[in-house]
Amino acid sequence: MSARVGAYVHPVAGVVVVVLLAYTASLGLRARSERRLRARLLARHARLGPILLGLVVASWLGGLLSTWLARHDLELGASAHTRTGVALLVALGGSAVTARWLDRPIVRAVHPWCGAAAVLLAAAQVFFGLQITP
Repeated sequence: MSARVGAYVHPVAGVVVVVLLAYTASLGLRARSERRLRARLLARHARLGPILLGLVVASWLGGLLSTWLARHDLELGASAHTRTGVALLVALGGSAVTARWLDRPIVRAVHPWCGAAAVLLAAAQVFFGLQITP
């Protein structure tokens, strides 16, 4: 694979991850209002959460790798896109940690805010990523 093509692998994978993130967040949000479907929506949300976290970690690492291998015009780890990616990982990590103790009221209150922060940070990722796309 040429370096030119390799530079686009991370952005395309990023789009897939952002779409999956939005879908997973929508499941949790819909579960709040659709009482009849709540159990099914939350089960799917809980199944996708760990997969999504793994994909975000892989995408972040892929971004670093593609920058190192194919984007010599960028300084490794210096862009707002990279820093926002770290914040996204922290937000999703917070979501994963709080998902373990959802039976506690304070944790149940914090969990959706971690997810909302992740969705907003993913939108920022798209914005900052478009600025550095070759």
